[in-house]
Amino acid sequence: MSDLKEFSFSNGRVAGERRQVLHIPKAPQIVAGRIKKQIVRGELKEGDLLQAEGKLMEEYGVSRPTIREAFRILEAEHLITVARGAKGGAVIHAPDPVLIANYALMVLQFEGTTVAEVYQARMAFEPSAVRFVVENSAERAPAVLREAIERERAFIEDPAGFATEVAHFHKVLVELSGNKPLIHLWGAMHEVITRHQTAAVALQRRSIPVETSIMAAVAGLKSQEKLIGFIEARDIDGAEAHWRKHMVRANKVWVTGFEHMRITDLFQVG
Repeated sequence: MSDLKEFSFSNGRVAGERRQVLHIPKAPQIVAGRIKKQIVRGELKEGDLLQAEGKLMEEYGVSRPTIREAFRILEAEHLITVARGAKGGAVIHAPDPVLIANYALMVLQFEGTTVAEVYQARMAFEPSAVRFVVENSAERAPAVLREAIERERAFIEDPAGFATEVAHFHKVLVELSGNKPLIHLWGAMHEVITRHQTAAVALQRRSIPVETSIMAAVAGLKSQEKLIGFIEARDIDGAEAHWRKHMVRANKVWVTGFEHMRITDLFQVG
């Protein structure tokens, strides 16, 4: 197999017409792509040792440099770790969902996304995620969510700790939906919201009495408990409507005063 390069061709319809360009993958990309397919299909699992370079050269009909370049591609995507030497080899790694959140977060920072936009996005999909919780996890969700509420109660007099546990409650709620795209998208937002709420609490401590913070926390816990009641009753519409109202109130509290704060600025705090 030889390395194939990009080429162009005329579609032959009209003389002088703009040519279409095709990108033909090079041999290392082809080899890496086939190994990726094996990982995605579960044929190669976490911790498996990939065949030796010589075996792969024979299987794919390519040179050693081609195999090593394919390894570099897979390493860059965190799908293998290569140990050099006589006892070395390429160890397989399953795709890591954390990479989705990290890359999405980098893109959002680059695009100048504001904290307010992140809260808007959360409010747009989290009430819908609650519908999936009722549909897919109504039996086990109440116990899991009550455990999260107890974690919050433990920090009722510690605004910073309480804010962290509130973010955890939302994360658990989305995970209970069982909807993988929502769960992975939430990863990036969870990091932003956790950092923002920690920063917001630090600023609010100077102006908001502890008693006021505790009263607000108690009200939030009651709302969460009411949501659990809707889930136990398998009331999909009631659960979604209640959580949408909860999110509107909560977002107003958290975003006020931070409407124009960018994620980039947030990540420079601390």
